[in-house]
Amino acid sequence: MGISNANKQAVCEKYRTYVEIIYRFGNKVMLMKQLYQYAELLGIASNFSSFYNSIMELVHAEVIRKEPFVAFGKRTQLQTLSLRKYAIRFIEQKPDSNSVASLPKTNGNERILLSIFKNCYIINKVIPRVKREMGETSFANIIKMLKRDHSTILFSKNQGIPFLSELRNDKKLQPILNIEGIDQCLGRMREIKKKHLDGFQRGSSMSEGKGRGNTRSSSHSPLADLEDLVDVRVAKDPTKEEKIDYYTIDTMLSFNAYIAQIKIKDGKVNVTVLIFDIHNKQNIYRTVTHIACIYNMLNRFFNSEFLLRIGIVSIDEFASKNLKAQAESKPIDFNSKERKGKRQSIILREWRVDEEMQMQIDVQFVDYDITNQFLDGIKHANLIRR
Repeated sequence: MGISNANKQAVCEKYRTYVEIIYRFGNKVMLMKQLYQYAELLGIASNFSSFYNSIMELVHAEVIRKEPFVAFGKRTQLQTLSLRKYAIRFIEQKPDSNSVASLPKTNGNERILLSIFKNCYIINKVIPRVKREMGETSFANIIKMLKRDHSTILFSKNQGIPFLSELRNDKKLQPILNIEGIDQCLGRMREIKKKHLDGFQRGSSMSEGKGRGNTRSSSHSPLADLEDLVDVRVAKDPTKEEKIDYYTIDTMLSFNAYIAQIKIKDGKVNVTVLIFDIHNKQNIYRTVTHIACIYNMLNRFFNSEFLLRIGIVSIDEFASKNLKAQAESKPIDFNSKERKGKRQSIILREWRVDEEMQMQIDVQFVDYDITNQFLDGIKHANLIRR
């Protein structure tokens, strides 16, 4: 006999904070190791034994699912926790299970890898600030800090519209915002969203409700994520100029690039952006083109100069050093056969960020030590770096 909804509800209420953390901070999935870190930092569990008993109570009540964490095709010693439909319904306050979608089953594990990166940032960077500036470390205070930072770290793909709408109406930011530029971006995202919805409905209709329709390009080209930016009326492939001009917050989120903070310091706007290389592609050209597009997009959002700080986050020091070496390499000029300028600067210039603009961009190459902390270290190294 299955677990009754009354029992599921009782367990959700009892462990509400755990369910909320997995839902908000992990987009419904999280490593058990990272959830335990939250339990310690928030003072929810006194030791691992009591924490584990709580997790198993959630598992037995069919509120969450516990499975081995498989990374890059190899099983690790860690466990993944994912919310089941009742838990999602509980958080979203929906009347029944038919009102919520279950987590999609995919062949890859992008969702959990992204959760790992995001929670490394929250645990190691945000929580220390919460403790220092707010005193009490709580789930609510972490959310408050992220909202105060105007961060997109908790936003999923295709959630650029609610974020930008909220930013647009922030009273404190009004003096520095270019509302016209923001509205143009909102209009593009709404138009693209409508295009995708129309494609979804068309595909569903053609398959009598059984198909999803082709709502995104399946191209695997290095810049495939820039192909969907232009006006839906444009039939041809977008040019480089169109890719720059039509770049949106949604494009940024699709690239796993997130605004960590927007603040005004000494009268100047400072924007910090994190780019998570979750698949360990180590592709500097693709990364720098997105940096250029992000800079040009933000230039449309603000009516004054701003400083853009970029953190390119790799899975480990090896990957980070490789990306940095690519960025600082000096390619041979095709015409003069000489080495002129660093690759990062050359790519930025090709994508409409001149030398003067580049003075307002600070790029740092960092890592979260993902390989050692979550991927069983050296056992996965050759697999990850092939």
